[in-house]
Amino acid sequence: MDGSILAMDLGLVATVGGAAALDRRGAFQLMVSQPLVVVPALGVVLGDPQTGLWLGSLLQLLWMSSVLHGANVPPNETVASVAIGAMVLLFGKYVGAPDATVWTLAILIGAPLSLVGRWLEVRLDRANQVLADRADEAARAGEPAALDRLPWLGLGRAFVLNALLVVVAAALGLGLLAVVYDDVRGAFAVALQTVGRYLMPALGLAVALSIVRRRRGIALAAVSFAVVMTAILQGRG
Repeated sequence: MDGSILAMDLGLVATVGGAAALDRRGAFQLMVSQPLVVVPALGVVLGDPQTGLWLGSLLQLLWMSSVLHGANVPPNETVASVAIGAMVLLFGKYVGAPDATVWTLAILIGAPLSLVGRWLEVRLDRANQVLADRADEAARAGEPAALDRLPWLGLGRAFVLNALLVVVAAALGLGLLAVVYDDVRGAFAVALQTVGRYLMPALGLAVALSIVRRRRGIALAAVSFAVVMTAILQGRG
């Protein structure tokens, strides 16, 4: 494992994580912070778009109910997804092929980061309120230069803190995966494979269906699922 190349890759992870965190609430809000977009993008950056697309799709389903509205601050699926994606993609690049055991362990390790990310967002909101008060004071004092700096200060702080959170979690998670993976044997390995291949996708579909409010939407989802499954089975045949 080349330490300098790994450091560069971790720098890319930090950049993607910080930018995606800004898109989630602080600026832009172009939906690139959604797992379905940001994890495949990370896969392209780290050289494995196929794994990124699969993992991003799974994480998007698992966090479909994490919706921003009003003053609600849900678990931060963005930083958790970037960290999980980085663990799996870096494992594949530096350790070995990422299988169901790897992505299951990565999700179990990285999912609690969504709660840490929410805690950080709340703290950043409070810090931004202080900046808003300073902006009011600068406006009353007729200091436009201060008004220009304050938004960038808030955005820069959010970028740096979220980037640090993501890259530290990704680095620690990668190290833990590399240590634990070789010790996974027997029934435990079979259980992790089963959870990763079947249970987690099923759970993701259940979460996605739980937010469908109309019976027509549920029926459409069921029909779509049946059509896709039929096409897959025919293709295998």
